[in-house]
Amino acid sequence: MSDLDIRLFQFINDNANGNTPLGHAFIRAADWGDWFFALSLVLLLFRNRKMALYGMAAAALTVSVSRQIGKLYWRDRPFAELEEVNQLLIHIESNGFPSDHAAAAAAISVMLLRFSRPIGAIFIGAAAIVGFSRIWVGVHYPGDVLVGFAIGITCACVLFAVLERLRLYELVVGKLRAFAERDSKSHSPSRGGKST
Repeated sequence: MSDLDIRLFQFINDNANGNTPLGHAFIRAADWGDWFFALSLVLLLFRNRKMALYGMAAAALTVSVSRQIGKLYWRDRPFAELEEVNQLLIHIESNGFPSDHAAAAAAISVMLLRFSRPIGAIFIGAAAIVGFSRIWVGVHYPGDVLVGFAIGITCACVLFAVLERLRLYELVVGKLRAFAERDSKSHSPSRGGKST
């Protein structure tokens, strides 16, 4: 852990105040950010199913990779090792490296950006707020968040390229449509019988 990382954390966290409207907003972003992204993906299923499913896949892959990296390197959260921290969000003492919240938010945002620049830009802004807020409330160092962002961006870009090359979504949708058509035909009434 570098001194620069600690100093940057202290600069952000020392100015944290939970008694202002902005402070409340950052606390909510740090606490509920993952729910915002999850609900947004569910709602996107009704607008662009492929985009939403790609976003979900990116989040799942990224969190998995992030947690595997976390098993290789342990880093205490700021409130667990620094003497003076404005801890504005209650959190257990667990490994803070890298930030799963930041990683997932970045992965979803970058994946959505590949489909729609306006939608992607909104989510990139939201990801930046979530990442900053996790530092602001005292549960992550800036390095945790930046590495999380890097993991999310990398996973989203690689996954998008692989899925598009394999055309996996189109293959699955095609198989499901063919199955549905066969099923509907097998249950349709026969027209060969004589009327009485």
